[in-house]
Amino acid sequence: MIIIVKSPAFRDLDAQSLTEIQALCVTRRYVPGDAVFRQGEPGNTLVGLIAGQIRISVTSESGQELNLNLIEPGEIVGEIAFIDGGTRTATGTAVLPSQCITIARAPFFALMDRRPQISRHLLSLLCERVRWTSQLVADSAFLSVPDRMATRLLDLAQIGTQAVQEDIVVRLSQQQLADYLGVSRQVVNGYLREWQSKG
Repeated sequence: MIIIVKSPAFRDLDAQSLTEIQALCVTRRYVPGDAVFRQGEPGNTLVGLIAGQIRISVTSESGQELNLNLIEPGEIVGEIAFIDGGTRTATGTAVLPSQCITIARAPFFALMDRRPQISRHLLSLLCERVRWTSQLVADSAFLSVPDRMATRLLDLAQIGTQAVQEDIVVRLSQQQLADYLGVSRQVVNGYLREWQSKG
């Protein structure tokens, strides 16, 4: 499967390891709005996105939702709970019709016992996620709302974009962007209008 070969978690593995990982994969399909996994549930599977898009979000005890990330084809998600056996730290929701592979925890850990090099690759993925989360926390603490908004748009421009002539189009509504920043849509609209007026 392309997802296994191209994923940062697995792409440098030897052919035999990739074949054994592929044998553990189960394909699942989701329609927009479907929960691929839910915050608080056991993390028994690792999820790889083949096609579509998944939104990663967290929900507070009061019911407030904060969007954290958009997952694009080729990415692996759900690795934190998958590795430590705990519960999901976030919810993954299909934004577009999506196709995923899932890998069950028990047989994958048995495979890692036989092939320790897979563990190193998975740890690299985990470290990448920790770095990303640390940067997100730092941005929230130290950057102003317009700076956070500009940073977020630049991040999103690197994933799930389509080049239109010389422009890059980020297919995201103002409300979705507001949800990522934890602000109102009106705030986002105000800054976008200001930036547009300044060219």
